[in-house]
Amino acid sequence: MSGVLACEDLAVGYHGRQVLQGVSFELQAGEIVALLGPNGGGKSTLLKTLSGIVPKLSGTATVMGDDVEALSVREIARRIGFVPQEESWQFEFSVEEVVSMGRLPISNGFFDTAEDHRAAGDAMSRAGCLELRDRPVTELSGGERQRVLIARALAQGTPILFLDEPTSHLDPQHQIEIASLLRGMARDGKSILVAVHDLPVAGAMADRGILICGGSASPARDMDELLESQALEKAYSTEFERLRTESGRLVVVARAPGGGLKSPGI
Repeated sequence: MSGVLACEDLAVGYHGRQVLQGVSFELQAGEIVALLGPNGGGKSTLLKTLSGIVPKLSGTATVMGDDVEALSVREIARRIGFVPQEESWQFEFSVEEVVSMGRLPISNGFFDTAEDHRAAGDAMSRAGCLELRDRPVTELSGGERQRVLIARALAQGTPILFLDEPTSHLDPQHQIEIASLLRGMARDGKSILVAVHDLPVAGAMADRGILICGGSASPARDMDELLESQALEKAYSTEFERLRTESGRLVVVARAPGGGLKSPGI
């Protein structure tokens, strides 16, 4: 296996209860792979297993050539930045303090060096939350908090980035901005694995996709090829309309009863 991240015949779950099995794919440098599928299929569990948060049930998973379970928490944090769906805050940390926490695995100080401050400021700017830097995270909206979590992962400076539904709380403008940000990061060589709920967003950002449904995962396929596949209808139990934009991008939207179109989100 030659990818920066690879798994073979991986089974994941909680406390011995299997959620997903037979996962085999590689994530290459500079590539975005999207995890698609209905809610509860195991996308989040797979991300947590590959980042060492949840132990695997069977199979293999490696990060930059090393078995995930052989790495310490700090070693994983130097290789993988993780953006969860949401995070609760008990203390009134400022946005800048939260983003600076991403520097803990790599900083030579207590995330207060000049390099730490520069990295945190750059990350907030790229994630669109620089103007919030002095605000307590407890006072932010769901979308604002999501941008802060993305900024924290960017400040970490890892070669690999995992994101679990990064656009779920964002308005269309910020969805587009985050998709564009991730595409730019991939062009710079970062490897990105992202669970996506919104199919149009997935089509805009990902190079390849994996469809997770019924306890199993499809092979990683070219994103357009996967979106054109009738496997989507089977996985989501929904009919879809496929449209091509003037730029050539494929957009998939759910078809409402009677032939109309639903909201682009699933």
